[in-house]
Amino acid sequence: MTPLDHPATAWWAGRVRVLSRSLAALVAVALAAGPARADRDPCAAGAIHRGAAIDLNVRGADLQDVLAWIADAGRVNVVIAEDVRGPVRLRLRRVAWDLALCTIVRVHHLAVTVDGNVFLVRRAIP
Repeated sequence: MTPLDHPATAWWAGRVRVLSRSLAALVAVALAAGPARADRDPCAAGAIHRGAAIDLNVRGADLQDVLAWIADAGRVNVVIAEDVRGPVRLRLRRVAWDLALCTIVRVHHLAVTVDGNVFLVRRAIP
């Protein structure tokens, strides 16, 4: 009996074929999705907000802290520019976390861009 005739060889050959097909399908899906864009605006007009619903009631809280709390609720990373400052007063009930983020961004004249699961918040360029 040669090593190629061994039953274990046939078993492994079958597994490799299945894995190869699965990998090919995964690569096809990744290529169809297109390249990642760092300039995606989740707050653009018509954007659909599907984040988990949160309740938030704050008065006089620091803007950076509130943005960090919302990022924690959405389980995303946030990078906030140093010049993003000021007090926040809001009361939101059962609002998608990403809609809450966009609402605060609009009120404070900020801009947010996304790269993967990292949100960059900065002053809007006029």
